[in-house]
Amino acid sequence: MKTRWQELRTKYWINRPAHERRMITIAVIILLPIVYYYLLWQPAHQAVKKLQFTLPSLQAQLLKMKDQAAEVDMLRHRPVISALDATSLKSSVTDSASRHQLSGSITSLEAQEPNAVHLTCDAISFSAWINWLHELEQEQHIRADAISISPLAQAGMVKISATLTNGSLQ
Repeated sequence: MKTRWQELRTKYWINRPAHERRMITIAVIILLPIVYYYLLWQPAHQAVKKLQFTLPSLQAQLLKMKDQAAEVDMLRHRPVISALDATSLKSSVTDSASRHQLSGSITSLEAQEPNAVHLTCDAISFSAWINWLHELEQEQHIRADAISISPLAQAGMVKISATLTNGSLQ
């Protein structure tokens, strides 16, 4: 390899006249910084600016994905909820309504197969409804699948029609 390098040096550099070698050296000295600037420095500088703009959004996405991964992990390890049949679910909803003093607000409560009940309240306080629904979800794993809420003339009072379910039958 060393001999080949010496051959190329002799053939292309040493055999040139001195003024030609001087001109080539000056051209290299002038052109090397220009080529360096346009081929290396400027693209790298533009890439850094682009990264400074996109990095915060990518970091935010990373945090969101980590939160979602933790939630997925928690949901995977959550125990499977056994489903109540419609009559047991109706009984459970009735008992809970009694504990929250909402039995008088319930107009109708009908069991629907396989594991749902349809609830109608003609006049109920919205805050009492939300608190009761939250308690049903947290303690008894009963959730609202469909809700229709209509405001009434009296402030804070609503008319509700909802379908409540518990788990899923398999």
